[in-house]
Amino acid sequence: MKSFALLPILLLLLASAASAQLATQGTLLDHLAGDWVMTGTIAGDEVVHDVDADWVLAGHYLRFHDFSREREEGGDRAYEATVFIGWDAELDRFVCLWLDVTGGEGLASGVLGYAAPVGDTIPWVFDVGEYAIHNTFVYHRAADTWEWTIVNVRGEERSEFARVTLERRFDSAPGEWSPGQREILDAIARLSAATAPGGGGADDYAAVLTDDFSRWTIGSDSVIGKQAWVDGIRGWFDDGWRVSDRQSEVLEITVEGSTAFSRRIVTETFTGPDGEVSPPAAAALAEVWRRDGEGWRLQRVTVHQIEE
Repeated sequence: MKSFALLPILLLLLASAASAQLATQGTLLDHLAGDWVMTGTIAGDEVVHDVDADWVLAGHYLRFHDFSREREEGGDRAYEATVFIGWDAELDRFVCLWLDVTGGEGLASGVLGYAAPVGDTIPWVFDVGEYAIHNTFVYHRAADTWEWTIVNVRGEERSEFARVTLERRFDSAPGEWSPGQREILDAIARLSAATAPGGGGADDYAAVLTDDFSRWTIGSDSVIGKQAWVDGIRGWFDDGWRVSDRQSEVLEITVEGSTAFSRRIVTETFTGPDGEVSPPAAAALAEVWRRDGEGWRLQRVTVHQIEE
C-alpha cells in the first residue's frame, strides 16, 4: 500500500525533472511578456486591441489576454481571447492553445498551434482540417515591437486575414489593473503624449476630451470649458513649451459601465522655447471619463495644486 501512496509523488518528481520552467529558458517569449497595444487590420477592418501577457502556472506557460477596444451594442467586446503557450521538449517546439469568443469548441476540437522558433520568428500553424491557419509572430528587436501576420491556407491558395503590430503600452502604471482600468490608463497616456516632446499638440489633446469637457481648479472662481482650455494649450504649445517630464501616481480607477472615475497625483516639469526648465509642479486630479464610439474621453477634471 505504501508503494501506491508514493506513486503520485514519484510522478510529480519525474515531471518536474523532465520539464524545466519555460520562463527560465531565455526564449523569444520573454520579449512578449508585458502589456501591449495592437493596431492594424483584421478581416479588412482597422482594429485596436490590448494584449496583456504574463507567465503563469509556475512559469511553465505564457498566457496572454487579447481584447478589442471596440464593443458590440450590448457592451460586450467585439473580440476577446485567452491564449496559452507552452513548450514541447520532445520536438523542440512551442505549443499554443487559443480560446476566443468566435466559438465554444476551442477545447473540444483538439486544435493546437505548433511552431519551431527560427531566429526572431515564431511561425505558428493551426491545422483545422479543411485548411490551415498560419499565424507568424515576428519580433523586431531594435524597435521592441511585434508583428503578427495571419494567412489562411487551402491547398495552394493563400489569403492574408490579418496584419497587426504590437507596441508596448507606454506610461503603463504599475499594479494589477483590470482590462477596463487599463483602457483608462491608455487614455491618460494619450492625453499625456499630446503635450510631450514630439507630441501632436492641441488637436491630439482635444481628441481625448468630450465636447462638454470642463476643468476646475480648487480655489478658482471659474470653470474652463473645452474650447478655452484647448486654445490655451495651443498657444502654449505654439510658443514652444513642452512637458519634459511627467510622473503620474494613479491612486484609483473605478469603471461603471460607460463612466469611469480616476484619482491620481501628477508631477510635471516644463521646458520652454529657449530650453529653460521649470521647477516641478504637482497637483492632485479627480477625473470623470465617458466612453463613446471612439473610446474613453475625459469629461471632467478637478485640480488641486500641491504646494511644495
